[in-house]
This record gives sequence, structure tokens and C-alpha cells, in this order.
Amino acid sequence: MYKIKYGNELDSVFINTILDIDASVYPESLRGTFKEVYNRFKANNDIFILLYDDDKIIGYLCLFPIKDILYNKILNEDKLFDSDISGEYLEQYIPYNTYKLYIISVVILPEYQNQGLSKYLKNGFYNYIFNKKKNNILFSKTLSTSVSLAGKRFFKKMKFRVKKSLSEGYDLCELIMNYKFYKYLKGVCK
Repeated sequence: MYKIKYGNELDSVFINTILDIDASVYPESLRGTFKEVYNRFKANNDIFILLYDDDKIIGYLCLFPIKDILYNKILNEDKLFDSDISGEYLEQYIPYNTYKLYIISVVILPEYQNQGLSKYLKNGFYNYIFNKKKNNILFSKTLSTSVSLAGKRFFKKMKFRVKKSLSEGYDLCELIMNYKFYKYLKGVCK
């Protein structure tokens, strides 16, 4: 049975599971290290939307609130931001503030791909945003870089728009999270 959980308790086993999933999908140049994942998690422990098949993690979406300095660097530089994002660029959630998000990765194990399971991560993302709003935490924009055809399709389904193409062949995508977006969420979330 597939289900979504939100990962805010991270230990070495959990991080290694995430890194193993990454290794099954991403080339080595696009994989993070234990230290990088751990340091981002220490900066904000509310960064994982996890997809489970019973008790096994089979995929995840990793996102975090970023400071304006990183948001502007991502928009203005012609490069993929990934493992070079340190914890110092992340923000903590504080009620009544508005944040910009960065989705650093969306991954499903190869043996579970092409089965329509990305809808769980999409809905998990929407519920994450909706539940934050219920706690008076808002978002204005979300950035992500799609590094595969499946990633491009995933973000297109979520109404992200290509902001620019990078020289590496990746697309920087953006989702504007305005009144219309939040009204949509109200209709699809519980």
C-alpha cells in the first residue's frame, strides 16, 4: 500500500536510504553526500516528502525554504544548483512569513517508475503547502531544476513553467504560488 509521510526525523539509516535511492537514479555527478544532506536537514528538518510502499521508502521529494540570496543566484547564474546548497542558505519556518522554496530532487526507485506513483509525490507536495498555510506559513514561489525527461513531465503536470534553460541542458522551472494557486489547493487538499 502506497502512502506519503513527511520526514522530519532523520538519522544515519534514513540518510543512507535516501542516498541509495539517489544512486539508483542519478549519475554520480548529481548525487549528494551524507554530509550535504545532513547539513541541510540540520538547517531545516522539514524538507522531505516520502513515498512508501508499506514500510519501504521507494521515493521522495526534497524541498526547502531558501533565502533571497540563493533564490537570486539560482535565477541569475547559468548552472545547476544542487550539492553546493549548504544549510546556511536555508530558512526556518516562522508563522506569518512568506517563503520561496527550492525542490532539489524528486526520485522514485527504478522498479517503481512508470506506474503513476509520482501522483503521490505531487499530492504530497500540495498537502505540504496546504498544511503550512493552515499554520500561517505561506509561499510565493517554488524553483526546481529538471534534469530528466520524467522530471520535466512531473513539473509540467504541477503547473511549473520553464523559467530558463541552462547551458548544461537542464531547465530551471518556477511555480508562482499566488491567490489562484492557493484557491486551487483548497479544492484538492484535505
